[in-house]
Amino acid sequence: MEILSTGEKIKRARIYKGATLKDICEDEVSVSKMSCIENGKVAPERWIVKYIAKKLDLDVDYLMKSTDEQIKHNIELLKGSTFNDEVEEKLQYNLDYSLKCKYYNLGFEIVHILFDGYLKVGKFENIQIINSKYYDLCQKSDPYNNRLVYYKDMARYLFMNKEYLQAATYYNSVKKYLFESEMKDYEMLSTVIYNEAACYMMIEDYDKAYEVVSMVIDILDNVKGDTRNAEIYHLLAILSLKMEKENFEQYEEESYKYFKEDNTGKANAMLNYAIPMFENGYKDKATQYIKNGLNIYPKHDKKELVGCMLRCIEVLVENSILDEAQLISNEALNLAITCDEIKHIQKSYYFKSVILQKLGHYDKADMYMNLSTDALFKYANNQERYERYMEMGNMYHKIGDISEAIKYFTLAIGLKKRI
Repeated sequence: MEILSTGEKIKRARIYKGATLKDICEDEVSVSKMSCIENGKVAPERWIVKYIAKKLDLDVDYLMKSTDEQIKHNIELLKGSTFNDEVEEKLQYNLDYSLKCKYYNLGFEIVHILFDGYLKVGKFENIQIINSKYYDLCQKSDPYNNRLVYYKDMARYLFMNKEYLQAATYYNSVKKYLFESEMKDYEMLSTVIYNEAACYMMIEDYDKAYEVVSMVIDILDNVKGDTRNAEIYHLLAILSLKMEKENFEQYEEESYKYFKEDNTGKANAMLNYAIPMFENGYKDKATQYIKNGLNIYPKHDKKELVGCMLRCIEVLVENSILDEAQLISNEALNLAITCDEIKHIQKSYYFKSVILQKLGHYDKADMYMNLSTDALFKYANNQERYERYMEMGNMYHKIGDISEAIKYFTLAIGLKKRI
């Protein structure tokens, strides 16, 4: 991974072999010129490189490989690697060298990989550190393509940081660039429009979200990916429900058509359709959508299945459909234990407790909440522990067990000081 100029490679090999400049130059190359080559003051001609390669028993291509070519090679290796501290350190080394040599396009590409890695592992503080450098390199490098990459990265970061309106502004800028381009990239355009609409969806500006995503319908014939088309019609269907428009069923059918054999996608879509149905008061229809979605959800991946079941239980509990929620929770708990997935086990116990509390069965609710808490504390951070202590305190307060309520509220207060 070390980056060396041709002169540095020659100098290192010469010293390793115990040779002097005079030894390798003989009568072919002047000592002063070779000294300048080793110190990077002049670039060697190819015949000199061939001569030195023979003298030092080195590969000519290795010696001729320039520093920018080495960085390009390193980038290809690193961007295919799982992002971790070691990869981050190597990227930073290559970035520093690129900036020293004013390889701004390469520097931009490296910062993009770092930015993407930080997003994936949730290191938002590192993004704030490199952001000014990222913007500066964007200005100094390829003015068109790199700007699109920078805007998309910033939009992703802002969306993940829940700054949805600012994220929408960046996606809108990318959209304008793509519409104005002579060579239309319909795949990217459809993705950007979808993401911009999702931003407005998150701030509950459904009119604006619908207006934005409707723009993509005209270009869908040029979009090759069925998954993207399914997601777009899925979003249109949800917005139709949110806004109580009459074209929900049309968009619903289109989404299923493009999901094709992807029953996971279809099942998740049904759950997402159920949520606004509940909001609009169609409880029976929404409950049926959840049941239908679970019926078609693939059964081969038990962990994923339990995850889907838990999402369904949460929606049902929020809407007081407790009998159905209890039926699903029984199966979810058994599957979670079979899978030995601690987070799913914790959540299953938790929902069992919440359902039993709502049904007035406090003794059993207490037992399941304690089982859930035991599981949670095997992996929880301080914030999660604090929230659970508060919930336990509230539960015991409702039950009328004041001493237990005080105990958990006291634990919560003590922990709050350390968060």
